[in-house]
Amino acid sequence: MVKLLILSILSILFILFISGCSTVTKISRSGYEEAPHKVLIKNGNIELRSYSELQLVETSMNTQGEGGFMRLFTYIDRGNSKSQKIAMTTPVYIQKKNNAKTIAFVLPASMNKNEVPAPTGINVKTETRPSGAYAVYRYSGKRIDGGSNDAKKSLNEWIVKNGYRSLSEPINAYYDTPWTPPFLRRNELMIQVDTDHP
Repeated sequence: MVKLLILSILSILFILFISGCSTVTKISRSGYEEAPHKVLIKNGNIELRSYSELQLVETSMNTQGEGGFMRLFTYIDRGNSKSQKIAMTTPVYIQKKNNAKTIAFVLPASMNKNEVPAPTGINVKTETRPSGAYAVYRYSGKRIDGGSNDAKKSLNEWIVKNGYRSLSEPINAYYDTPWTPPFLRRNELMIQVDTDHP
């Protein structure tokens, strides 16, 4: 009887935990605008997507891959030339550029290039990412810089198999807060591709 009671309590606690985790996911992911794109091909964990032109705000990270987030958050929290509050969106992009690691926020799709306020913070800049096609590998779990070996291998093999040519280094895309349980996270590894010329 006691064992049955303990099992019942544990079951209830587990259900509450899962429900709570789901709520966190909805608040941290579904509540935010996602970078606009169209899915052209879906094959298991891999998608070929067409992205519209994106307005980004970007800053560098230190050698340990830390820092930068708060500089970008300050920018969207009125730390810009217009003292304008800008909505948070997903994903947060992290990638290597010229041997340096950068972190970038996507600005809302309703904000065109001419409306983007200038940063007032140090080491923060805005840029426009041109429209293009990206091969994307989606995975959950722990965030891994550059994606796991399996993710990179699978994505590169899929690109070659489908006759595309890689145009960029891998880009990490993260959709959830750091406190979201790893098994509920949406992480992605992206590579820009030329779909016209192998």
